[in-house]
Amino acid sequence: MQQAGSPAHGAPTPAPKSGATEPYSRSPGGPLSPAEPLVRYLGGVIGWARLRSFELILSRAGVDVDRSGIVILTTLHRIGPMRMSDLAVDIGLDRSTISRQVAAVVRSGHVQKMNDSADARASLLTLTASGQAARKKLADAWHDIVLDLVAEWTTEEQTQLGRLLGKLVIQMRADAD
Repeated sequence: MQQAGSPAHGAPTPAPKSGATEPYSRSPGGPLSPAEPLVRYLGGVIGWARLRSFELILSRAGVDVDRSGIVILTTLHRIGPMRMSDLAVDIGLDRSTISRQVAAVVRSGHVQKMNDSADARASLLTLTASGQAARKKLADAWHDIVLDLVAEWTTEEQTQLGRLLGKLVIQMRADAD
């Protein structure tokens, strides 16, 4: 899973060359804040997740969907049946974009549109049995990828990272409200 030119699994990113300024340093050339490695490494995690995780998940899961399909299946599983407009808001896309993406997962048989009993003019999106099975394969693939990434870590390190990431997620959700 390691890319050429990247540091060894579990190894920290090499320090910048002498005289180089840290990319996120608030005071160029000055001492770094203790949070600077967090900023740099969290940026690396986000970049990896954005660029590589979907590709790895799809190759391991063997499911015929694209990145947006993963997000749609996961969101419908997490929230349940919902209107397309609500799905668009939840995943941060506009209606025209979400329409194309939903059409693809409907064509694949993973999602179906059903009548909304609360509003006859509207429809709800819901996972089909095929969509549930695909979402499970995707979730299992993600689970295996994460376990592979931390396989050489101690149980204490894995537990500590999980606890701290949980704390970060709670803070991020609180700040979003």
